[in-house]
Formats: sequence, structure tokens, C-alpha cells
Amino acid sequence: MSAVLRDFLPAATRARAAGLRLTTLGEVEGLPLLVARIGTDEPAGLLIAGTHGDEPATVEAALQVLERPAGDWSRGLSLDVLPCTNPTGYVHDARETVQGVDINWSWSRHDVAEIEMLRKFLLGRRYRFVIDFHEDWETPGFYLYEHRLGVAAAGPRMITAVDKVCPINRDAEIEGWPACHGVVTADSSHERLARGDGFPLVLLRDHTAHKLTTETPTELPMQLRVQAHHAALDALLAHYAELT
Repeated sequence: MSAVLRDFLPAATRARAAGLRLTTLGEVEGLPLLVARIGTDEPAGLLIAGTHGDEPATVEAALQVLERPAGDWSRGLSLDVLPCTNPTGYVHDARETVQGVDINWSWSRHDVAEIEMLRKFLLGRRYRFVIDFHEDWETPGFYLYEHRLGVAAAGPRMITAVDKVCPINRDAEIEGWPACHGVVTADSSHERLARGDGFPLVLLRDHTAHKLTTETPTELPMQLRVQAHHAALDALLAHYAELT
């Protein structure tokens, strides 16, 4: 593992200072894995960030979500927020955990502390939607993956919102999957065979009928990437507020 490049304390301090209900799921190398609750009702959605430690805009975007006055943007929907699921990767600016594990694609393992904490937290929970913030160092523009099982699509609406913030990757194929105007439609069964039973598919199978993964281009300035994630989230919340 590389040298420590970021201090996790400021991120944890900001999460705790947001004044929300905050729970520590456990610690890895002395670093907490936190979950916050926005709102007082049963949460409609789950927001995940920091799965890959070299994608810092996702953590910053999640922290800024916690710091926003909920009444200004949440549209009455409660959320659970995991602001950094890979704190050891975050401090080392590494995709993998301190064990060298990619949390997204190692869910068949039972010897990874972060995965076991997340598995325990998610047990028995279901959400109307799950949105997972990510970054892509190769893409020229924003795109998202949308997996849905019998629910209305929100991806195009989210792309329209983000298009006002930053460029969109409009390639017909992204990461080997067909795409249409920035919305990637990866086939779940093929993805499971190709990549193993990963976190996105576990979430889709066991915890939601609507899984979205947002991908911002790392070549853009940090705050612009944060704004793109926020624009996508706000559009998704507007979509579900209209369905309520």
C-alpha cells in the first residue's frame, strides 16, 4: 500500500458536524465506516460514495450532501448515506482497500472487513433506489449506469440535469456496454458472469429494484465533479418525489 496521502479526520469531522443521525458500522485500521440518516422517515434511497479510494470527488460530494439543509433539496425523501465505504483506500489514494481488495467486485469473499460491515448493515434493508457515486479517469464526459427491475427509468432525466453542469459522454458504447446519450445499459446477468457477484449486483438483487451508478470524469475540477453528482442526485429525487 502506498504512503498516506489524505487525512481522514477532516472527512469524519465534517460528517459528524452535519447534525444528522450518524452511526459507526465499524473501523478498519482505526478509520470509521460511517452511515448517516437524512430525514426522519423510512429511507427511500441509499447513497454510496468512496468505494474506490482514488475517486475523492465522490466522498466530497457525499459530505456536501450531508451538509446541505435537507429541506432545500431532499423533496421530503429520507436517505441513508455511506459517505466513504473504503476509508483506507481514501487515505492512500488507492482504488483498493488496505488489503488490496476492490470492494465493488469481491462480494463472494468473507474476509474483507469493509464488505462484512456493509453486508451486516444492508441485511434486511430495501430501498426504492440506490445511487452510487464513482469517477472515471478515462471518460471525456459524465455517464451513468442504470439497472432497473420493473420501475420507471430516471437515467435520461439525470443526464439532462448534468448536461447543464459538464460534458456528457455520448459514445454508443462505454466500458464495453451499449449506451444511449450517457445512459449505459449493462446486462446484469452478463456482468455477473464477467465480473463476479459484485456489489452493484448484490444491491440490485437483494436491496433495490433501481440501481444507478454515476461516473464523473476525473479530468474536470473537483467542485465541478461534485456539482455533476449533485445534479444527478437532485434529478433522481425529483423523479421519485413525483412518483410518491
